[in-house]
Amino acid sequence: MHHEHLTRIIVLAAGAAVLGFAVHAAGGGVATAASEPSPSASPSSEPTATPSPVPASAAVVAHALKQRHRAVAAWREWNRARSALSLGVVPFRVHSAAKPDRSATRARWVAAAQGWRVDRHEYVGRTGKLVERMRKPGGGGAARWWPAALWCGWEPSLRSWFCYVVWRESSARPLAVNASSGCFGLLQLHPMFWASKGIAWIRDPLNQLRMGWKLYRECGARPWAL
Repeated sequence: MHHEHLTRIIVLAAGAAVLGFAVHAAGGGVATAASEPSPSASPSSEPTATPSPVPASAAVVAHALKQRHRAVAAWREWNRARSALSLGVVPFRVHSAAKPDRSATRARWVAAAQGWRVDRHEYVGRTGKLVERMRKPGGGGAARWWPAALWCGWEPSLRSWFCYVVWRESSARPLAVNASSGCFGLLQLHPMFWASKGIAWIRDPLNQLRMGWKLYRECGARPWAL
């Protein structure tokens, strides 16, 4: 009797264990292959594609080279003014970038064009300051006008003659006027040469020097009766 009772208890315990396992599995308590995270849910390890550089078109390159040409022209004028004042020549590459390779990107050529445009304005401004310095040299004597004469085209070989004439004619005064003849300026130019320009024009010593150089090329020293 005791043995039958013990057997009944074991059978009931085994049944309860099987039922509990089934409930636990149904509630997700057992890890299965289906419950593993999907590989597709992990972040992608594929590298992001980098956009290809955009090549410069012929039009972009042509525009950039036009800006460079203008910058070079302005740089030459600046150096011409520097030479007139005996300041020496500054190479273009000191202040301006070199040309990119033709195969360079559009962005590189656009940047170069912008830089050359800025450089051109810088050269023009510097030239203007030097020209103003020549227009108002200060001091005394005829030699102070020689840098301005060089700037206006006079030949370097004429320095001695030029200084002699300027001192003889006007004592190196750009506003000197002959009351009887109306001759005016550093080189005492006759009104027949400048009347159509007006007095305001001839008061600029650089205009006097340009017209004087034109007259010298056409007539030599005769207009000054030397």
